[in-house]
Amino acid sequence: MNITRKNFLALGLTALFSVGFLGGTATPAYAHETKCPYCKLDVVQDTKEQDNEVVLRYGNKRIEYRCVLCAVAQAKTKFKNDVTILAPSNVKGKPVTITRVNGEWKTDPEGAVFVMVKGSHAECEIRYRALASKEEFDKYVKANAELLKDAQPLTLKEMVELSK
Repeated sequence: MNITRKNFLALGLTALFSVGFLGGTATPAYAHETKCPYCKLDVVQDTKEQDNEVVLRYGNKRIEYRCVLCAVAQAKTKFKNDVTILAPSNVKGKPVTITRVNGEWKTDPEGAVFVMVKGSHAECEIRYRALASKEEFDKYVKANAELLKDAQPLTLKEMVELSK
């Protein structure tokens, strides 16, 4: 094989681009950070142990919120049609899905409950959360006893009514 200076340069540039030295595809991934459109605080990012980001889907829009309270409150005031909210639960990778279709609110799983304990909104990812069941609620409250000592499980209807 006869390698010319032109071919050598082309191979060298291809190698540089393939490993990212000149802006190729091997650039590091950075976590996205955003503000909650409702409370204007930073959206708490997911961790290895716990999901925190709440996602509201409205038509083609995908909007991230700091907590389930913010998402439900904004869904009530800003979005008039059908919405879907993916609310992190205490089980990593298994959110509670909240839907409003034709004005009717539902959860999946059906027996999901919510924790809502007043206090600093800086701790809302703990204070306002969806739980898949009453049993999961009890475990979550026990694990976060200092902040949630007076917590009572709320139904979806109660959560929607209390979201302002």
